[in-house]
Amino acid sequence: MLFISAVQIVVLFFLLLIPVVYALILASREQHNMRFLIWGAIILFVPFLGALACILNYHLKKRTAKTT
Repeated sequence: MLFISAVQIVVLFFLLLIPVVYALILASREQHNMRFLIWGAIILFVPFLGALACILNYHLKKRTAKTT
């Protein structure tokens, strides 16, 4: 049987929490009122995938703005 210790749970929690907090910070910097609320809801309701989508959106938009 597979047992998960308390330390592993805490580490997993922080590994999932770090991208969410980072994505919320990026969304608050980049987006304005309504778009930030939409991104915030996506990030909070679909934590890991929403955060990943927001981070990718931020960096890809930044890269395309730099090249044009």
